Amino acid sequence: MSADDARHAYGDNMGWRLKGYAKRDSGPPSTVRDISREQFLEIRPLFDAEDNPWLVDLNEVVPEIRSRVEQVLGPLDPEQDYYVTGHPLDWDKDPVQVARDLLDERYPLATAAFLGGSVAAGNYTANSDLDMIVIVDDLPCAFRETLEHRGWPVELFCHTIESFQDFVARDIQERRPPLLHMCAEGFLMLDADGTGQRMRAEARALLEIGPPIPTALELEDRRYGTTDLLEDLIGARDDDERLFVAARLLTCAGELALVVQNKWLGHGKWLLRRLRDAKAEELVDAYRALVRGEGAEWFIEVVEHVLTSAGGRLEAGYRRDASHR
Repeated sequence: MSADDARHAYGDNMGWRLKGYAKRDSGPPSTVRDISREQFLEIRPLFDAEDNPWLVDLNEVVPEIRSRVEQVLGPLDPEQDYYVTGHPLDWDKDPVQVARDLLDERYPLATAAFLGGSVAAGNYTANSDLDMIVIVDDLPCAFRETLEHRGWPVELFCHTIESFQDFVARDIQERRPPLLHMCAEGFLMLDADGTGQRMRAEARALLEIGPPIPTALELEDRRYGTTDLLEDLIGARDDDERLFVAARLLTCAGELALVVQNKWLGHGKWLLRRLRDAKAEELVDAYRALVRGEGAEWFIEVVEHVLTSAGGRLEAGYRRDASHR
């Protein structure tokens, strides 16, 4: 289990308990005591719990690991089976528990479910929503729904495995694969029959391969649009007009910079993150200087460099024949 999968699960809203069960008794736990978050985090890397980041099974471990665990938690009775379980201190503040509740309430027969976005990354805020992919075998049709559950906004993407693959194929052609990122980087909440693990492996492989090699026609279109906006920016005499043109140019030039490197694209904040991943954030720095009123010269220079890397401006003499109908 990767750090990205579980990072959100160990937030300040989680408490932890050590439970001991008598080996010859199938009843309730014989002993229960709270442990600290620090203790849990210290022993958690010693165990593999891909399917449940809130449960650590201390049974049937090699003596070396058991002794290390006892150094952290204290002596363990050999006549008991021990588990460490997590529980939200404030149920409705825990986004993963809310997502699980929604899944249980609306899709009890789902075969796989992922929780993505900022919640899965562990950097969610009070304004974050729950981005969920749910796979249901007998779904009449795929759909996207915005709703609220226990006070959390939810973006729900419901698919069969076939419709999911169709949408992913389209996303790949457009270079913006949000569903792939949710599967590859999000938290696998449910995997009833192995579908979730297969989806995760395939998503990671596709992201590693990267988007399709850009065609000459695509590069030409992007160069043309960026050139046109750059000329508008250079010729702008109205400050407000300059800001609007620069905002659009930031997106066009940023996407062109990523396409030249054959990187994935993204909308809004995800475009910024893709530029940072590609070490192309100078475009953003120069745009920020323009917005602060420090002039457009640096931004214009950086956009020129992006255009040069793609083959240069498309200006006088450029011609495109219309396609036959």
